[in-house]
Order: sequence, then structure tokens, then C-alpha cells
Amino acid sequence: MSLVIVETLSDAPLTPDEPTETDFRILSCVTERQGEWRYSLLSNDRRRMICTFDAPDAESIRDSYRKAGGFFSQVWTAEAMKLAIKQSPRNQETLKVFEVTYPNELSAADREATTQKLMSNLTHQGVEWVQSYVSKDRSKLICELNAPDNGVVESAHEELGLSCDRMWPAMLIAP
Repeated sequence: MSLVIVETLSDAPLTPDEPTETDFRILSCVTERQGEWRYSLLSNDRRRMICTFDAPDAESIRDSYRKAGGFFSQVWTAEAMKLAIKQSPRNQETLKVFEVTYPNELSAADREATTQKLMSNLTHQGVEWVQSYVSKDRSKLICELNAPDNGVVESAHEELGLSCDRMWPAMLIAP
């Protein structure tokens, strides 16, 4: 099984806490393809959502969304990162998601070292690491953190010369 990330960006507020017929059709199609929904993270403004699935491959999830009439911005295969810092449980009050696209000129080793340094820096500033996913090509990173505010995370990125594509407070939606 592969870990598959579905990114959705919407002009209208998303309502996964009030599932629609389309949502149920997507989950049914995913199940038919031997996949399983793990959990989702919804931005507080409800316009951004990341869903995580265990599935045979990314294409089976794309097909499930298309067949069910759902929409998505991107679907990609990822792996959970293993970091040399303590993993914390999600705290709904302070849960944040940040998304990074690494520059192409960084080698895989440099990306790993940069991520380790970033997370170590954040930990020293009182931010708790929850979970991180990196794309198979190592170009994208999604991190879940318990952080008091965005400023701490943004300044840690600036110190390392990284840009943070997006950062948003998140709500957990789980089966």
C-alpha cells in the first residue's frame, strides 16, 4: 500500500464534517479499489483540505474522485518522515499545517538535512512536531505541528532561507 495525499483548494467552503453524497461515493470507490481513508485536515477558513489515504497507488485515488464526481487540486504519493525528534499528539487548539516546496537545486541529502535542522529549530522554540509527509520525489513537504502562532514557524523558515508555501490552522477530521 502507498500513502496518498489529496490536496483540495476551493473557492467555496468545504464541509467534510457534513458529508455529501459525493463524499460517500468517493469513500465507496476508494474502498472498491482496496484503499482506506486515514484522516483529513481542514483549514479554519474551510477552503483548504488535505486528505490522507492508504491505497494501492495515487491513480486509484484520482480515479475514485473522478468516478464519484469529486474534485481535487493535486494527488500525490508520499511517505511519512522519520525525524530524530519526539513526535507529539495533535492538539486541536494549536494544530497548524505548513507546506513547503523545496528548490530543485537541493539534493535529497540537503533536503533531509534542512528538514531536520528546521524541525530541531522549531522544537527549541516550543513547537511540537506531530507528523510530516514528503513526496516521493522529495520536492514537497507537509508538516503538522502544534504551534502557538504562525510567526514562530515563519521565522524558523526565514532563518534557513526557506519559503513556506502555505501555513494554516487546521481541524482534524477522522473516521
